[in-house]
Amino acid sequence: MNSLNDFSPLSAKQHILFINYYFPPMGGGGVQRITKFLKYLDYNRFDVSVLTVRPSFFYTEDTSLTAEIPETVKILRSESLDPFRLMYLFRKLFRRPSSNRENDLRYESSGRARKLAMSIFVPDSRVMWLPFAIWKLWRWQRYNKVHCLVASMPPFTAGLIGILARRLLKIPAILDFRDAWTDNPYLPPISKVHGFFNQKLERYCLRHGDGFIFVNPALQKYYQEKYPQLANRQVHMIRNGYDKADFPRGISAKKSGEPFELGIMGTIYSQGNRPLSLITAISELLKTHSGLKERFRLTFLGKWAPEFAEWVAQQGIEGIVKFLPYLPHRDALKRAAEFDALALSIESELPGSVAVTPGRIYEYLGLRKPILAMCHPESDLAFLVKTANAGEVVAYQDTASIKKVLNGWIKNRANITGQYQFTGIDEYERSHQAGELMNFLGKFYKKQG
Repeated sequence: MNSLNDFSPLSAKQHILFINYYFPPMGGGGVQRITKFLKYLDYNRFDVSVLTVRPSFFYTEDTSLTAEIPETVKILRSESLDPFRLMYLFRKLFRRPSSNRENDLRYESSGRARKLAMSIFVPDSRVMWLPFAIWKLWRWQRYNKVHCLVASMPPFTAGLIGILARRLLKIPAILDFRDAWTDNPYLPPISKVHGFFNQKLERYCLRHGDGFIFVNPALQKYYQEKYPQLANRQVHMIRNGYDKADFPRGISAKKSGEPFELGIMGTIYSQGNRPLSLITAISELLKTHSGLKERFRLTFLGKWAPEFAEWVAQQGIEGIVKFLPYLPHRDALKRAAEFDALALSIESELPGSVAVTPGRIYEYLGLRKPILAMCHPESDLAFLVKTANAGEVVAYQDTASIKKVLNGWIKNRANITGQYQFTGIDEYERSHQAGELMNFLGKFYKKQG
């Protein structure tokens, strides 16, 4: 991977420029999609560069992801004045001895902080990256002809950068939607004024984009129904996935008598994917099963909103729940491979929940561990688990069914993996997804002429 320290021109191949705020050395789910595209693209067909932000505070660093980016990829890093970045820089200058990264993380993860940021900034708190990104891209385009922009969202500022660059620099732009811009269950409620302006910006970007990629069929359907003009645009669905190379080759067997361990990987937000019904079900099981404390553990591996952790501490399940901090990607998968089963949830009463597919589900499938999915029965997440025969799908609020699944798994621990087939999951490998992107880009260039 080359840092951009000059503006030496690339070759004459088709030149794709990705716009992605979340990029190594950052870690986390939002980094994976573009990083894995870069790993598996065919560089005999394309020149590739990436526009991103200069590294500063983020909740994790993962240098293993940096090592996966090919040397031929040019990285353009710009400054940004987004609030969490500025907060980190100020704290770095005036940090008291007692301050630490964990406190910074808790503040950035807090629902109150996210709601405050969303009540001030439109479309999101990264909007002050926009002028720096446009300036960097303008300078790069002077020396290197870019044939196509691919802006991956969220943050939705990335899409706005892509469309503004398209208008200013006359570069065709593809918008890659990993989540819905509006009707996003992960995002805190915003005022009617902010909702109005976000709708306006979303409409503007959808009107001027040349092509669109959606992360699942439900999200694609949502946008095609909301914006009928997409029928005349180039639209494609490319799911997230898993990378076989990231998984450990062998896991030592658990000792006899160790508790059954259910794991939840990734970020738990202040709303949208909190496993509240799972916690309630465990609390109720404790009242009727006196030996559960010795036989069962629930482990969170990643990042969580402090409000959620505080709520869990009040549910009377101490000794059963464990919170482990974020680990680099491969280390996290190695730890997850030790779980007996995996769980995740989407709060189905929130608008847009049926079109959400958490990126971690694909790595759950790759781990081939039984999955407990608590979500709307007609959601895309439910579809994935059911069609792969990879676990159990229960309605988000159905604590009785959750208890039934947990009881069955704990009693039949030795045989639960054999109950599920994990059918057809090879299509979710990252190399396959990169091939899908290259095919779409080939058709896109052909139509663009």
